[in-house]
Amino acid sequence: MTVVQTLFFLAFPLIVWLAYTHLGTRALGTLLIGLYAVAFFVRGRGSAGELGGLARRHLPLVLLVLLAVVTGSGTLLLFVPMFVSLYLFWTFAETLRSGMPMIERFARMVEVDLPDFCVPYCRKVTQVWCFFLAANALCVGALALWAPLEWWTLYAGLIFYLLMGALLGGEFVFRKLWFRYYGDGLADRIFAKLFPPEQTENGRRSLLYVETRLSRPSAGTGAKC
Repeated sequence: MTVVQTLFFLAFPLIVWLAYTHLGTRALGTLLIGLYAVAFFVRGRGSAGELGGLARRHLPLVLLVLLAVVTGSGTLLLFVPMFVSLYLFWTFAETLRSGMPMIERFARMVEVDLPDFCVPYCRKVTQVWCFFLAANALCVGALALWAPLEWWTLYAGLIFYLLMGALLGGEFVFRKLWFRYYGDGLADRIFAKLFPPEQTENGRRSLLYVETRLSRPSAGTGAKC
């Protein structure tokens, strides 16, 4: 997704509520289609295979929005966040089947030489995100079918982001306490003072890894796991 698309989908529940009360469903659907067209054009530099895969993944969502534009049914737009979650679930789950798990990819963006003992953990966290995204899709779909619009808006526009923030924050704290693998950042320094790595077996393993890294030329500390 482009930055514009990401911001749009973050605000999408509020936009849908406005569409129900003030705006038109067809106008909103047309805007969505336009955003996807722009994103596809931006990705036009990729290979034919990459573009084909992108088109297949987004086809159900595009067809849903087109149907909403044709029929003028705002209810159909309530399912857009569900399809976004399913798309992300598919993206994360595919990395579990083959190649490097998604969370490990993110971790290696921060630290190329990710410790081997962090790799299984990254796989498990990727599985947790798969479950979270699938559960969110189920909740959004159920609310779209059977709940008042206000309930859907409250969940999709607020509760979901609170749950996601809790998952991100909870995983961060758990990771620090479990591995006690600290870097130079402020949060890491606070954790290291409150929860010294010397007190646990995992922490001592992390200390040994950091010492080994520091002994290498041009090495620095990491703090991803």
